[in-house]
Amino acid sequence: MAISADVYATALQEQMKGLSETFMLWHPLLEKIVTNGNIKTDTLQGPFRDFTIVQGGPGKVTTIYGGSEVISGGRTQQGKRGNTFAGRMIYHFDTPLKDLAYANGAQDLAQLLKNYPEASVGDLHERISTQLACGTGVDVGAFATLFGGEGAGSVTFNPEGVARNGFLQSDTVANQTATIHNLAAQSHATDGTTGWYNQFEDISGFSTDGLRLLRKAYYAASRQGKVGGPVDLMFADEQSYLNLLDELTDSVRISSVSKGDFVPSNIREGIEFLDATLWLEDAIDLSNANYALGAGNASGGLIYGLKSSTWFAYNVGHGGEETKGAFSWRKPFRLPEQDMLRTEMVLHQGLYCNQRRANFVVCGGATA
Repeated sequence: MAISADVYATALQEQMKGLSETFMLWHPLLEKIVTNGNIKTDTLQGPFRDFTIVQGGPGKVTTIYGGSEVISGGRTQQGKRGNTFAGRMIYHFDTPLKDLAYANGAQDLAQLLKNYPEASVGDLHERISTQLACGTGVDVGAFATLFGGEGAGSVTFNPEGVARNGFLQSDTVANQTATIHNLAAQSHATDGTTGWYNQFEDISGFSTDGLRLLRKAYYAASRQGKVGGPVDLMFADEQSYLNLLDELTDSVRISSVSKGDFVPSNIREGIEFLDATLWLEDAIDLSNANYALGAGNASGGLIYGLKSSTWFAYNVGHGGEETKGAFSWRKPFRLPEQDMLRTEMVLHQGLYCNQRRANFVVCGGATA
């Protein structure tokens, strides 16, 4: 007996709720943002967000000797405001009505759900992962990217029609001059923002100075904003990841992302490095032209170090259709003049960092 379109739509509705609520658990950074409580899901929230960064301690100290001293003013006026936009993307897939006509029973329905919505969410997630790692996700250029290139910025994303620079630069602090979140980097010639940079090191060869410089970058970033804890997430291209494994002499403990009904248990694996987990990020393709730059040449390897407490995400409402999760879905509808049901997923999400100096980039790790 054929499965009706209404039965398929009802089953799809239940399936998409679970997939939406666990979507962010597929990626370690997004998972940390959720577990840290750093995600906003206000239904009526607009795509533009304004946030405060504090480059240093916001207050002052007055020493009391005799008791008649006047306490100095409070703020040091180091606070500045950055902004961020959420990109709106719609992923859609079609289900042939002929497949429903041939389906028979719960087992066939479960297979349809695996063939279409589950595969679609997996595809969307891989695109987002690639975009986040290196800015090259197919058709998802509105989503944020960690990779900002060198100097004044060479890799961008485009959430609202105007290109914005990636968040972390593969260049020395002195050479980082890009405008990120509408704030000019500390070394900008005319309008630098104190403390607005990321840590950076360049490995000459992993067997020579790889571990030393990786630790140096880790400690430099972890010392910034200590109340937020140390750097706890790292991502590396495959060759840098393998070189690190070769250098480690102690036994290595393998970590994985959270497991659940909608998250495959083997989706990602990482290893412990100091107080962080280093994840293999196979989306970083070192042959990509984005990495063939100058002195901080990322084609020789790219490793990110992130303090997850400095990262935030927010979802934008979808006119009452929003689920509790990362995206909303629209009920299937028949395509005019086609024997197809179309389903749409709406992802309207933004990402930002309020302390770039508590994060780092290390290049050169792919060189043995």
